[in-house]
Amino acid sequence: MRPRRGRCRERSCRATHVLLPDVCLARRRYVAEVIGVALLSAGVEGYRRCGERLGVPGETVRDWRRRFRSLAGLIVAHFLRWARALDMLLDPPAGHGSVIADAIEAIGVCTRVASLVLGRRRPWSWVSALTAGGLLAVNTFTPWPVPE
Repeated sequence: MRPRRGRCRERSCRATHVLLPDVCLARRRYVAEVIGVALLSAGVEGYRRCGERLGVPGETVRDWRRRFRSLAGLIVAHFLRWARALDMLLDPPAGHGSVIADAIEAIGVCTRVASLVLGRRRPWSWVSALTAGGLLAVNTFTPWPVPE
């Protein structure tokens, strides 16, 4: 895949920016769907076996899972904020006692609501869109977009 580039319209900036489609996450070589499968299988299979199944180095899967675990609390808050903005009557899901399970559930609830309200789209495409591609980004200056 060759991402397109766009030039900033601000006269003071005029920098070029990479324009990623919503099937990608920033600074990741693999599409969001592959990363999502690796994250969903965290409690089921080890990172090496998951990597073999997906055709991804096991260490890469391990790094994705570590990064996701470190951001799990922020992920829960972010996706539940979006879900509530899209459906004001939504009751927040009950916690599972695991921040990773709570983060996965928050993503699931939010992507389901977003597909019902805004139009059908693959869940990890919604994840990419609702985080501006930055779900697992380490050195990002742009915060995830928040609902207005």
